[in-house]
Amino acid sequence: MNDRDLLIELINEFRELKKAFLQLPEWYSLPEIAHDKGMTRQSLRTKLLNGDFEPEVDFKYDGHKILIARSAVPKIRRKRQ
Repeated sequence: MNDRDLLIELINEFRELKKAFLQLPEWYSLPEIAHDKGMTRQSLRTKLLNGDFEPEVDFKYDGHKILIARSAVPKIRRKRQ
């Protein structure tokens, strides 16, 4: 495989990854993220409210549910470790 073919393949893979990423939901429910991270819902809720996360940017309320922004999920992972 020459360099040009490799570059074309990488560009196509990047485009597919970008397309898949854009299909992910913008907001996730708190229990969904807590389960994914191996945390309790209460500990995740406390972490969100302790001041490291910004309301209406990193999380928001939808009635009685807390929704977490897709962009805040990696930050939760970093704080967890």
